[in-house]
Amino acid sequence: MKSDNRDELNYWPSFADIFSSLFFIFFILFSIFYFNYSKRVEADQKDIDDFKSMFKSLDLELNQENNEIIIPADILFEFDKSELKSDNLPKIRQFRKKLKNYMQVGDRKKRYCIIIEGHTDTVGDKNYNYKLSLDRSLSLIKEFKEDDFFRDPDIDLIPAAFGESKLAVPTPDNTINKKNRRVVIRIVPKFIGTMQQIMSK
Repeated sequence: MKSDNRDELNYWPSFADIFSSLFFIFFILFSIFYFNYSKRVEADQKDIDDFKSMFKSLDLELNQENNEIIIPADILFEFDKSELKSDNLPKIRQFRKKLKNYMQVGDRKKRYCIIIEGHTDTVGDKNYNYKLSLDRSLSLIKEFKEDDFFRDPDIDLIPAAFGESKLAVPTPDNTINKKNRRVVIRIVPKFIGTMQQIMSK
């Protein structure tokens, strides 16, 4: 009987060795994960910092909290029109060049998508404003694609139309407000961009 008990007890050192080995393996895996995660966080922060500094030389508003570029509609379009202003095309192309330079770094074009949002004020019919904001978004995308870089299959240019549904400055109906007439350009991770496109429909 004593011999049997001794044999049973001898199993425990083996179990202890197994648990020690498993703990060591999990520790190594966690260390690798944490290292890779830290590197990704550093890369993401560099992307954000580059994004903020890239457009300082342009006369555009940067929402640093949401990392989005806000372009007043009257810079791009005549009132109630969706065709880009010909006299401001040089400025638009300068912006396109900066955006291209940003997306060419590393694997950004594979990791991020570019969402171009059209917004209007509350003047006019809501459905008309929605269509106008979509047409403006598509006009800017069309101009971007005049550069072959933005035709790359890895580059996702996503149009988004909000009309008067996301006002920068809340106003009653039929109120003229320049801040509400705008185009917003956002650079977001591709999965988030796809989900936002689905949710906006």
